[in-house]
Amino acid sequence: MEIMQGKTSIYHRILNEICQEEGIKLDWLSSDWLAVMQLDGQRRQVLGYGKFDLNSAAASMAADDKYVTFELLSQSNVPVVEYAILYEFTNHYPYVEGRNTMEYVTKFFEQHNQHIVVKPNIGQCGTGISQVTNMGQIPTSLEEAFHQGMAVALCPFYDIEHEYRVVMLDGEARLVYQKNRHGDWRFNLSKGATVSQVNDETFLYKLIALAQAATEAMGLRFCSVDIIKITDNQLLVIEVNSGVAIIHYLEQFPGDYAKVKAIYRDAIHAMFVK
Repeated sequence: MEIMQGKTSIYHRILNEICQEEGIKLDWLSSDWLAVMQLDGQRRQVLGYGKFDLNSAAASMAADDKYVTFELLSQSNVPVVEYAILYEFTNHYPYVEGRNTMEYVTKFFEQHNQHIVVKPNIGQCGTGISQVTNMGQIPTSLEEAFHQGMAVALCPFYDIEHEYRVVMLDGEARLVYQKNRHGDWRFNLSKGATVSQVNDETFLYKLIALAQAATEAMGLRFCSVDIIKITDNQLLVIEVNSGVAIIHYLEQFPGDYAKVKAIYRDAIHAMFVK
């Protein structure tokens, strides 16, 4: 068994420890962005911070796409935040179907009480996201969102009370926590949001049931489901993440190191089941 030493992040430390303890050969490639694991003639990969070799490529790509996620969950009657897709104005392929004009954006803006959110259709960590309350903000918001990719997701503004994350592995909820915003209207932990526990068992059951329904509809084995609670107490899935990053949580709850490590250990075990 061989293992590369010297990784400094908590995430790298956890994977290093697990592989050391389980006799798994581990190599870090691509500037430590790719973990290649080998055990008993099997070779598996973990990409970035949490994309394990468990989900199919199609399911993982679907989860990364906000509009596709919306359509898949809607088809399965899973309560989900509404998204509309906007393509670049220079995109004139037939599949665009008119969703590439300022008129299309204006109509969506007017239909949703002149208060919308503009996001990269494929993006993370709250980057390129803007809240829009007047038409003059739209050009800059679109420019920032399109900088992240070739399509933009338009979303009505929801009056969110709280946001929650449920980490799912093979149909089981392994970790549930609440995200609390601080100094920013978004709930991204990378933007300063904090974490707290969910103690109400009845409410916890509702979160887990919704996350299980979303995971099944998306065809994912290992993922995290972000759920919002809006002012009428309705719960909606806002995002499904095919990459499971629990490190920001762990930074705020270091006492849960063993719990987080156990989640990643079980995910690695699942990768090597023949």
